[in-house]
Amino acid sequence: MSCPGDSKEVVDGRITALEGELHRVRAERDALVMQNEKMNRERVEYLQNVAHQLVAPLHAIKWHIENLMQGRIKSSDRATKVFRSVYSQATIAVHLAKNFVFMSNLEADHSLASLREPLEPLEIDRLLVNLADDFQPLGWSRNINIRVDVPSFDAVPDVLAIKPLISQVFSNLIENAVKYSESDTTVEIRGRYEPSADAVTITISSRGVPISPDDAERIFERGVRTQEAADAYPAGTGFGLYIAKKIIEIHEGAIRVVVPSPRLSHFQVVLYPRRLQGKAREWPKRRSS
Repeated sequence: MSCPGDSKEVVDGRITALEGELHRVRAERDALVMQNEKMNRERVEYLQNVAHQLVAPLHAIKWHIENLMQGRIKSSDRATKVFRSVYSQATIAVHLAKNFVFMSNLEADHSLASLREPLEPLEIDRLLVNLADDFQPLGWSRNINIRVDVPSFDAVPDVLAIKPLISQVFSNLIENAVKYSESDTTVEIRGRYEPSADAVTITISSRGVPISPDDAERIFERGVRTQEAADAYPAGTGFGLYIAKKIIEIHEGAIRVVVPSPRLSHFQVVLYPRRLQGKAREWPKRRSS
């Protein structure tokens, strides 16, 4: 409001300033509206994509079970292949469902202390061996093997982490490595410990769909897929690496991809075994008997 003694120039200046502030507020409001609309579109597209992808493995499992129940599978050799396929399809379905849950939970920015799950010391090599066994059936049809170099983890200490979250990180990376690998290749998983930095680096290497230097910077963004990846596997969601990055950030670690040659990629996860001490609730102490 102007005072009686205000000059016209002062009043005009205040009006101009108010108009400028109003314009800024409207611009910020419009930007927020557009961002919300974009996120809603992405959410709907993600739900549709996940639903579409879940239908395929569930139909395959149902079809295999019907064949077994109706006695169409005669040889034990054939039955073994069917059970392998059922296991593989079930792994895909469970993995998609877990990603869906994590995607919903990670929409907001979480701090480690706000999460309900407790930290626990993890034997990373044992976790990776179990995950490699889970995802190995995905590679059988194209003769892709998953190999964990267990001796490379000999010096790696237990890492304090939230097990379900870290498991999902490596599930996403291993599934991608198998899905986008060339036939007759091996997915290699190695570990390294740097005592001076108290840092564990896990590297998942595969040979297959090329990743350009520009794409290497973008593939961890929400919903981003390279054209080569989309061509090789059209049904992908583009959220697996985004989820992995969010989880690693919560653990105050790092994730990156190194591409030494066009078709060879090394996805690296860096975790710090003791960095998270005291930053999330620990396991409850057992009562003494």
